[in-house]
Amino acid sequence: MRAKLGGRLKGSMTGSAAMNVEISHFFWDIGIPLYDVYGLTETTPAAAMNGLHSYRLGSVGQVIDKCRIVIDKSVVESGANDGEIVIYGPNVMQRYHKKPEATAAVMTPDGGFRTGDRGRLDEDGFLYITGRIKEQYKLENGKYVFPASIEEDIKLNHYIENAMVYGEGREYNICIVIPDFDALSKWAENMGLSKDPEDLVKSAEVQKFLAEEIINQLKGSYGGYEIPKKFIFTSQPFTLENGMLTQTMKLKRRAVMTKFKEQIEQLYAAK
Repeated sequence: MRAKLGGRLKGSMTGSAAMNVEISHFFWDIGIPLYDVYGLTETTPAAAMNGLHSYRLGSVGQVIDKCRIVIDKSVVESGANDGEIVIYGPNVMQRYHKKPEATAAVMTPDGGFRTGDRGRLDEDGFLYITGRIKEQYKLENGKYVFPASIEEDIKLNHYIENAMVYGEGREYNICIVIPDFDALSKWAENMGLSKDPEDLVKSAEVQKFLAEEIINQLKGSYGGYEIPKKFIFTSQPFTLENGMLTQTMKLKRRAVMTKFKEQIEQLYAAK
C-alpha cells in the first residue's frame, strides 16, 4: 500500500468527519500515520489538529495557536461531560454575508462561533467529537442517541455499505441498511442462495444474518437502548442522484425518512 502511494508518504491529515479510531490504527500499523484535524468554513478553516509531535488517536487534536475552544454544556442534557463546541479566534468569521438572522443564530455575543458539533476536551486539551447537536434525538425513555457514530460503526462491518439509524420519540431504534453486495453475494453463494440483490434483501436468512452482524458489531461499544432492534434492508444505495446524500456525502435524513416512512411505521406497528 505504501508503494502504491508513491513510497515516500510519511503521513496524512484527515478532515470532514472524525476518523473512526479502528481505521486510524490500521493506517498507523502500516506506517502511514493519519492526523485528524477539525474546523469549519466559518473558522477558515482549522481550529484543532493532531500533528507529528502531539497527537491522540480518536481525537481531532489540540486547539491551534491563537484559538480558543469552549464546551457549552448548557445546550445538552444535565450531567453530560460534553457539549456544543464554541470556537474563538482571529480565524472565526465576523458574519454571513447579508444574512443577519443566520449570523445571530451561530455567533455568541462575545464573538464565539457555535459549531453545532458536540464534543469534549480531555485533561490535556485534546478535542473529541461526540456528535451533532442537530442530529441527536431522544428515545421515548428520554435517552439521547447520536445516530452518526452508530452508523459509522455499522459501516465498518464487511457486509454493510451504508446505514441510517432512527428512533426519535420511539421506544427503540431501527436501522435502514444497504448491504455491500460484493461481499454479501460471496456469502450467499457459499450458502447456496441467489446472488441477486433484490432476492438477497428479501431473504429471511440474509436478513437474520445481517441483523446479527450489526448487533454483534455494536455490542460492547453502545448501550442496549442505542442498538437497533429492527431493520429495513434495501438494494437501493444512498446517492447524490436519488437525493439521499449531500454534496459532501452526508445523509439527508429527512429525505431518507420520507422515502421509507411507510416501512418504518410498519416496523413500529408490528409486535
